[in-house]
Amino acid sequence: MSIATPPSPWRSRAAIPGLIAAEAISVIGGRMSFLAIPWLVLVTTGSPVKVGVVAGAETLAYVLSGVLAAPLQDRFGSRATSLVSDAGSAVVMGLIAVTGQFGFGVLIVLSSLAGVLRAQADRSKNNLLKPLMDAAGTDFSRVSAAREGVLRTSGLIGASVGGVAIAAFGAIGAIWVDAASFLVGAALVAFFVPDSAVTEGQPPKPAPAEPYLIALQGGFTYFTREPLLRAVTGMLFFTNLFNQASSVVFVPMWVLTVLDSPVALGSVSAAYAIGMIVGSVVFATLAPYLPRYSALVFGYFVGGAPRFLVFALTDNLTVIVIVTFLSGMVMCSVNPTIGAVIYQRVPGPMLARAGGIIMAVAMAGIPLGGVLAGVVVERLGFVNGVLLASLLYFAVTLTPVIRHRVWRELNDAGARGPTADPAAALPRGYGLAATALGPRVTLRYADGQWTLQASSGLRRLAPRRALRAKTAAHALAQLESPAVHEAVGELARREHDGAGHEAARLRAELARMESTMSQISVGLRGSHLP
Repeated sequence: MSIATPPSPWRSRAAIPGLIAAEAISVIGGRMSFLAIPWLVLVTTGSPVKVGVVAGAETLAYVLSGVLAAPLQDRFGSRATSLVSDAGSAVVMGLIAVTGQFGFGVLIVLSSLAGVLRAQADRSKNNLLKPLMDAAGTDFSRVSAAREGVLRTSGLIGASVGGVAIAAFGAIGAIWVDAASFLVGAALVAFFVPDSAVTEGQPPKPAPAEPYLIALQGGFTYFTREPLLRAVTGMLFFTNLFNQASSVVFVPMWVLTVLDSPVALGSVSAAYAIGMIVGSVVFATLAPYLPRYSALVFGYFVGGAPRFLVFALTDNLTVIVIVTFLSGMVMCSVNPTIGAVIYQRVPGPMLARAGGIIMAVAMAGIPLGGVLAGVVVERLGFVNGVLLASLLYFAVTLTPVIRHRVWRELNDAGARGPTADPAAALPRGYGLAATALGPRVTLRYADGQWTLQASSGLRRLAPRRALRAKTAAHALAQLESPAVHEAVGELARREHDGAGHEAARLRAELARMESTMSQISVGLRGSHLP
């Protein structure tokens, strides 16, 4: 009988970057096929309606399978699901490249199957991240922020490379490149991501065969009993709704009516994406030391409604680009914060089912956003439509404030800083960030009084309180620092000298007062003599 051995230390450290790299490559390939498949339908059928039907079939299959197939993913395991889904996606994309141009019905079936497999590949990689972060002891918010920045960068690269690939190789060639990207992603997962049983040094055990319907019902039951998860999912629904309204209606309408320039449209879209990427880098450094609730509320308030409102207030492209960029930077705190809380609150066996429900509800806002924004602009006009959307978005962002008792649970899970692994250096800026924003206990001496205060980031853990000098001296004596001991000794000597001077002053003052009292007493006795 063979016993699985744990992976080597370097491979354990490379597991998270390897998994994120696999996701990044899949995103690049997905963006390419997102452009190539509609282009293939358009050049072979000439029908915009059929383009929408194919895209809709893939999206619908993606959303539904994320929920309905989650119990099967739990049964087979996230790693096996990821490998099989990536391999299957490569095969399906190859079939689309070979047969897609010969029959519209075949293309719909293959696109739906591609949506099913892509959903399983994406969800399984997302679920694989939790045990890897647990094993590495790294901070969930930091990894989520870094992952968000990498995937958004990959999306930009994929869209750019997709256009170039279609121009160079045609739509079918670009689809073949997407098929190859799935194989590369599968290879990265197979090489870098160990099986959870292997990580624990235990032989693989078969998963319990829970009935499908009971497992599916269990996911919905868990989701409905978690108020914070329900609240977070609702916010993601409205965030996607308003973002889609901005992307497909408000921004194009503003560009068309004000500047009539496709370059301006690209500038606004790129400003938001670049802002998200830059913000993700900053947030990845600061995330472990910021209170999650405050970071999320600040992100929604500053990066939400103002990004819409500016389109109704100015015709200056520079102002629009700056505001959009800053909104993207601030909004970068939202998704990593929510993702980190989901990782920490949802148990591993329930992650696929709960994550599938959250994804399905959140993505439901995407098709509604464009439709509702189009209706509002058509009925009220562009400026009034933007003002109404800004007001509604602001009202939605008030939800975490109004229901603060539920949303403050974002802070309850706590943040986990990077562990001191002697084989791996801490990230650059970690010490500076930890000093400025990490947990701090401040023992202070001023005006003859010792005080103690505790805080974590911007959150005060304990108010400032007075300490006895003996208690403070005892605490400082535990530090193995000669410089601290010397400073405390010098302070004690100064205090002792000061106390001696004060005692001498009081003695002199007392002697003066006694002399004065004696003179007064003599005077009083003298005044009563006959």
